[in-house]
Amino acid sequence: MSNPTSHDNPSFQNILLATEELILEKGCRNTTLKDIIERTGLSKGAIYHYVASKDELFGLILKTKIEQVNEKFNQLISHSMGAAPDAGRFGMATQFFHSRQTPNDVGNLIFVYLLSQDDEKVKSILKSVYQYSKATGVQWIELGQQNGVIPPTIDAEKMATLFMTFSYGLRVTQILSSSEEEQVATSDIFKLLIQTLS
Repeated sequence: MSNPTSHDNPSFQNILLATEELILEKGCRNTTLKDIIERTGLSKGAIYHYVASKDELFGLILKTKIEQVNEKFNQLISHSMGAAPDAGRFGMATQFFHSRQTPNDVGNLIFVYLLSQDDEKVKSILKSVYQYSKATGVQWIELGQQNGVIPPTIDAEKMATLFMTFSYGLRVTQILSSSEEEQVATSDIFKLLIQTLS
């Protein structure tokens, strides 16, 4: 993915917000770059300055969402330094994984759409998002260990892989679940995983 992006760049933020709105209105498949150009009022060249395709833009939205959660998480940790270890400080991580159970979460809609594409560029985008997400998970677990919230004996790399597997599984389960009862069971499984870190 090209990366001339910045959270402080108004044009980029405009593109992200407009794309998310369009996805919620029309779905991923029916959202086009033409729609995004019309919604943002930007030129085609301005859009292509940031991304080469709609799929790349969708991948950037996924990555940006992870970055936003990571920033909030790091702020939460920095504000609680010196406080007694409290698993509640890692509630941001649980919120991140629980959001994967929301069917209308833009990230879920994009993830499922990209997963359905049989294209090498899309696979590369998904791999990049996966690697970034996993690296973020490793960072969170290591911060938890440094703050005495997560036992130091836990292998951060393996646990992050487990979280990624579970997070991706939640998205698929959400699509296949036919009842709320099945979704609650998934939530219970997630709580059990979190307890193993305490």
